Amino acid sequence: MVVQCISQTCGELSFDDKYEEHQVVKQVRTSSSSSTSSTNKLIKTMLRPHFHCSPRPANLQNVKRHIHPALSALWNEAEEWHLLASDHCDVYGFNVWSPAWLEESTEMVFDGLDGRKKWAIEHKGKVVDERGHVSRLESCASRGWVCCMAFSEFDYLVICLAANKANYGNVHHINTRSGKESYCCTMDDLLLHLAYFVREGKERKMAEENPMMKCKTKPRPGISRPLKMLRRSIIDALTR
Repeated sequence: MVVQCISQTCGELSFDDKYEEHQVVKQVRTSSSSSTSSTNKLIKTMLRPHFHCSPRPANLQNVKRHIHPALSALWNEAEEWHLLASDHCDVYGFNVWSPAWLEESTEMVFDGLDGRKKWAIEHKGKVVDERGHVSRLESCASRGWVCCMAFSEFDYLVICLAANKANYGNVHHINTRSGKESYCCTMDDLLLHLAYFVREGKERKMAEENPMMKCKTKPRPGISRPLKMLRRSIIDALTR
């Protein structure tokens, strides 16, 4: 599958207002009616300014899935998201693909329908949980899961869009080279981690260009291994 990337540089973002950032993060984590607006605010102010996005939102009316609100908010802002302006090949840095190819993208990642069935069988009772232990978590090769995010040619994020499952909104990481599958985080938390990692990468880049500057953002403690890998990919992309 070939995905056409339509890029648009989206400006700069300031994290000077620490109180405002804290309030956005606090509200996104709640289940109150303000959660949706807070998620939209986080996307518009903390994520989009650092991404190269398609100039139009996605058409979600034709998507035959119950899209998780956090993912829907991303696609309502822009159809495609690419951390790198060029040479991302839809995988390097961090990328969110168009929902127009959800089924095709997912099968491509698993090397076809047979490959997906094989993955589900081989990873039954072998998915690594957030503590790094082998668990009985459902494999993301099961029905109701789709792949629409990547941060390398081997590293993909798969989200559960089956609203009738307890896993709804959970994100798993798969590495197609090692054949490993691990729990990553929830989609809501993924947005928060992305904003934090982007901030950390931007600060590191500014510190490299200005030796008098010091990085104020410290690595987040206690994050899962997939999030550590994602963090490294984002920081590397922003400090190139």
